[in-house]
Amino acid sequence: MCGILFQFNESHNGNGSISIDEGQITNVLYSASDHEILRQSESKVFNSLIPKILARGPNFAQLLISGQFSYFSSVLSLRSPFTAQPLTSSNYILQFNGELYNDDIEGNDTSYILHKLNESQDIPSVIQGLEGEFAYIIYDKINEKIAFGRDSTGKRSLVFNSKDGLIISSVHPNENFNRESFKDCLNGVIYQYDLKTKDIIELENDKYYKVSSEIDDDFENKDRRIENLQIQLEISINKRITSIQPYHTSTSNNLFSILFSGGLDCTVLASIAAKLSKRETIIDLLNVGFDNPRTGLKAQEAPDRILARQSWRKLSKLHPEIKFNLIEINVSYEEYVQLRPLVIELMYPKNTEMDLSIAIAFYFASRGRGIRYFINEDGEEDSESNYQSISKVLLSGLGADELYGGYHKFVNKDTEGLIVELTKQINNIHERNLQRDDKVISHNGVEVRYPFLAHDVIKYSTESIEINYKISKYILRELAVSIGLDFVSNEPKRAIQFGAKSAKMIPNGNKKGTDELK
Repeated sequence: MCGILFQFNESHNGNGSISIDEGQITNVLYSASDHEILRQSESKVFNSLIPKILARGPNFAQLLISGQFSYFSSVLSLRSPFTAQPLTSSNYILQFNGELYNDDIEGNDTSYILHKLNESQDIPSVIQGLEGEFAYIIYDKINEKIAFGRDSTGKRSLVFNSKDGLIISSVHPNENFNRESFKDCLNGVIYQYDLKTKDIIELENDKYYKVSSEIDDDFENKDRRIENLQIQLEISINKRITSIQPYHTSTSNNLFSILFSGGLDCTVLASIAAKLSKRETIIDLLNVGFDNPRTGLKAQEAPDRILARQSWRKLSKLHPEIKFNLIEINVSYEEYVQLRPLVIELMYPKNTEMDLSIAIAFYFASRGRGIRYFINEDGEEDSESNYQSISKVLLSGLGADELYGGYHKFVNKDTEGLIVELTKQINNIHERNLQRDDKVISHNGVEVRYPFLAHDVIKYSTESIEINYKISKYILRELAVSIGLDFVSNEPKRAIQFGAKSAKMIPNGNKKGTDELK
């Protein structure tokens, strides 16, 4: 995972490069160091974005200025060999943020893409052939164009401003730099900026998912649908947990964690991930709760906390060869107030009470700092205070509600209405959730991966699973039963802001989720 930042500025003409390592990154981020990298570009907005980009990639960063072009990339290295960015060839300069799962990859993702570009000389065909979670910026030297965009589902954030040149960034600038002029890139759209005409051409997303209208009245296909869905999820999860090779070698088996409410979606992910992992693998289950002064409940009393403890105990018994850590992340009201402005800035342009209550829960959960509960060598429950998760990859169950009809508003839909709604939900998930969540979670120097949003999982779920299996996540609940998760198969849908009690934190009972922040 990386942060990527690019600027084309006709009025600028300079040259130079500078690299900084982890220690220097730490100084810039946490010691307010006036590092020379913050003064290299003549563009104030470009310089202002550098700390935000650095936070996303804590292993290495590099700035390259060549004439009218400025490139800045930070790297969280999760696959060997380590490759600094931007990567250059005679025809292209490439910045890449994400993870690829193409079967023919040997080595580094960015090198793989550059090789494909040099081989085919066809940017759209290369991008559309990539499988994974990513955003990219490509300078095509021969045709004098800048190509940029996000994967077909939009799992990584990317924004741009084409007024007076071109700026492309993983994140928005702060409000002092005309951030309203930045636009979110749409999922799967390949943007091509012509350096000569200053025009932008948009190539449409080549993947649009349409939910099948087929009905299996007698549930004759039930066993086959459950089996095939499990196979698709196992393939997706396996790709996302076996491609982790951290920059720092360690004897620890703690390579990934799971955003964990204890509910259906994340518990299914946890159980399948455990099945696919080698013995003694450590899996951190990250559960967040808030001290909520409006309700009077402490973080330990949040509904998701109670459920997470139950599911953790069951998972530990079901998979005794795996070391499940339940990380209870308790957020005080004081810490909520302290970091609220940062989360509001990161999630921009989202600006509602509901967006904040979701984003701030993900921010604290992805930070991975809390009390660790584990099963010790005597088979008893034990705990460790002040625990910090070291895993840099998070698995999320996002997408299950959109694919299998999990939201409460779907319950009273007729068949045709449900088809329309599910089709809209999965194709718009980039705008509704992914852009916001990526900007907030990645600020903690970790990467979130979405097994339910793998192309093959979406394709199978939308095209092959009949619509009557997608009422209140029936198909996923039946899958849970089939793999021994009866204890969670009937758990109701509970949004994170209500399960963690991060909604309506400030004592004002009249606020609605759709209200804009003030």
